[in-house]
Amino acid sequence: MPEDKVRRNLLDLRRINRLFGSRRLLLEAIQNQVTRRGLTRFTVLDLASGSCDMPLAILHWAEQQGLEAQIVALEYWHRYLAMFQRELTSYPRLHPIVADVFCAPVADHAFDFVVCNHFFHHLTEERAIELLRAMTRWARTAVIVNDLDRQAIPYYFFRLFHLFFTTSSMSRVDGLASFQQAFRMEELERVARQAGLENVRIERRWPFRLLLVSELSPTPESR
Repeated sequence: MPEDKVRRNLLDLRRINRLFGSRRLLLEAIQNQVTRRGLTRFTVLDLASGSCDMPLAILHWAEQQGLEAQIVALEYWHRYLAMFQRELTSYPRLHPIVADVFCAPVADHAFDFVVCNHFFHHLTEERAIELLRAMTRWARTAVIVNDLDRQAIPYYFFRLFHLFFTTSSMSRVDGLASFQQAFRMEELERVARQAGLENVRIERRWPFRLLLVSELSPTPESR
């Protein structure tokens, strides 16, 4: 795939994350955990980071709140990170690495938060269970999954109106496939249960998103 088409696709994904709430949902979930636990500094492992727009959003939010965040952004495709290298190297608290999430060089309990945005819809239930188990091992505090909710309305909305917020044919094809492949809420609940997650909450969030938060250590008020 030509580099120009790939870059346009990644920029489309950044735009979609901003316009349709994915960035907001992730920041709300992080903020809720940070506030409830009284954290002033924290670490994040972000899986399947793409162009790293979601890790950058966390860093910007943390700086605005006077918090110290260190983020490792793990991405399988080296070319995705290379395309945005000039931008990413200007953030000393962001550490992009190239690795496969299913054999990632991550120690147990290495990060406060392990998050994954818009990657689960690429996985079978078996692979999603495997990844959730790994995320639970790697996290000290909470696991957060932010993804699509498979429903007809967003699929047809995207099909009719994609020209207004995408510039790449690759984005249009991938977008439709993503809506078709995404988990339904009951399917994600089954995945979480089979992965052995405890103290897990899965919510439908507007517009047509699923947010999974699994707390791995008690918050102060629950002790």
